[in-house]
Amino acid sequence: DPQLGDGSSICRVVVAGGGITAAVDTAEDKENTKKASSSNNATKKSGKYDSTANVTFSLRELDVYITEILSAGIPVDYIPGWNDPTNANWPQRPLHSCLLPNSVGFVDLFRRSTNPYESDCSGVKVLGSDGLNVADLRRFLPKKCDGDDEVNDEGAEVKVSPSSSIDALHQTLNISHMAPTGPDSLPTFPSSETDPFVMTSRPAVYFIGNCDEFEARLVGEKGETIDTAADDDATRLVCVPSFSSTGEVVLVNLRTLECDVVSFNDVSP
Repeated sequence: DPQLGDGSSICRVVVAGGGITAAVDTAEDKENTKKASSSNNATKKSGKYDSTANVTFSLRELDVYITEILSAGIPVDYIPGWNDPTNANWPQRPLHSCLLPNSVGFVDLFRRSTNPYESDCSGVKVLGSDGLNVADLRRFLPKKCDGDDEVNDEGAEVKVSPSSSIDALHQTLNISHMAPTGPDSLPTFPSSETDPFVMTSRPAVYFIGNCDEFEARLVGEKGETIDTAADDDATRLVCVPSFSSTGEVVLVNLRTLECDVVSFNDVSP
């Protein structure tokens, strides 16, 4: 693929959550579940009546997918998400090794990471999460007025839109805290001595996953938006789109902090 160029230049693949999706019950599923509840336990736990069937299938497919990447010699870090079989409170623990039996065989290439995620990639500090912290923060940020939709106190019509993911991500960088809404809104473990979500140093790459669309911004030392990474204190903010919804991945050049989006969607003519 000309968009990817030489695959050997990819130093690491980071899966930012979203590997396991929540089960969606259709009307037929609910009716079948209701029927199954009146039958024996064996029937209730067979097929799609079992609530764990969706997770089991997703884990098996995820394991195969990650193994294919690892077989090409590319290191992979997997960040758990909201629907993954791990603890719900932040920080989330890595998935147990028995859940991804094939992938864990690549001891030197595969890493089961925590959520939030922190790593040193070729000397570049990378920090990120599955995106739940920013999605929760957006619910509390003031909305923007940028068009004609609602009526204000003066009788003028204005369009109200929620704060974007990149703006919310920028906010967390400015205040040096990854989970400002925890534990009130975002479930987090209580800590009386230290706050694990405080940023003690600025990352070079700061990302979130499972966004509606790709967004990127380069931020300077004082939190201002800049065009190029002129110094070592610049931070690249990246909102990685949900792969299941968009079929897109984001490539980050660790030398220049430039971003490219690669789409794997097959577009019919």
